[in-house]
Amino acid sequence: MFGKGGLTMTNYLVSDLDHTLLNERGALSPVTQAAVAAVADRVMLASARHPGQMTALIDQLGLTGPQVALNGALIFAGASGETLRAQPIDDRDTQAVVELVAERFGEVNFTWMDAAAWHVSFVDAAVEFDQCLVPVPLAMDGLKPAGALMLLMIVSDPGMFQTLGQLLKSAFPKLTISPAGDGYLTITAPGVDKGRAVDYLVSTGISRAKVVAVGDDENDLPLLNRAGHAAAVGNAASVVKQRAQVLLPTNEEDGVATLIKLWSSI
Repeated sequence: MFGKGGLTMTNYLVSDLDHTLLNERGALSPVTQAAVAAVADRVMLASARHPGQMTALIDQLGLTGPQVALNGALIFAGASGETLRAQPIDDRDTQAVVELVAERFGEVNFTWMDAAAWHVSFVDAAVEFDQCLVPVPLAMDGLKPAGALMLLMIVSDPGMFQTLGQLLKSAFPKLTISPAGDGYLTITAPGVDKGRAVDYLVSTGISRAKVVAVGDDENDLPLLNRAGHAAAVGNAASVVKQRAQVLLPTNEEDGVATLIKLWSSI
């Protein structure tokens, strides 16, 4: 798959961000930054993050190609931020989710994202924490969604998180509902997931067989399933490791940098 010296001009790397490319402090290590920057024109990030939370990293790595945000709902140009593809949730579905969450879990902060901002019902500790890590424009209209690309609810209580997820999956079987990190529950339009990253590359003429994807969490599985080759960092969930063809060191041990340097023995 790889030629001697790492990724070649015929390969394309698609990487998750949090807990995969980034370390547990949410930062790039010097080793990983150097490895990715060396092949920057063949790297795509695929994240649940808002695009505004990816811009600094894209600039830091020198990425110029298409990038994927909001679990596949938004594909944008890394250099300009121009929207290349966007798939919003039907407003009727979003409103139905709002009403169900309000009725059964009124204490949950219902939030949603479009390309411009993170729309919240109120600012709680979870929102403040995220804003401290990587700020993104906030709008205080969480209960008035229109044109939402991704719905996001952050629930710290494991029992409530599981119950909410099961309820939503049962009530809205066509929507894409998945966890994206501890306590983060995301909802996108039917068929919209990180696998759209690979589909987009294929639509531009890149062979699926030349795409290698790497991730750590359940929401990365569609990405790994659609790529020609699947890798998992050592800290990945067991279900992700089971799917991967290549097991790497952890994100703290520069697993993605190791992947880039691997030879054809993969």
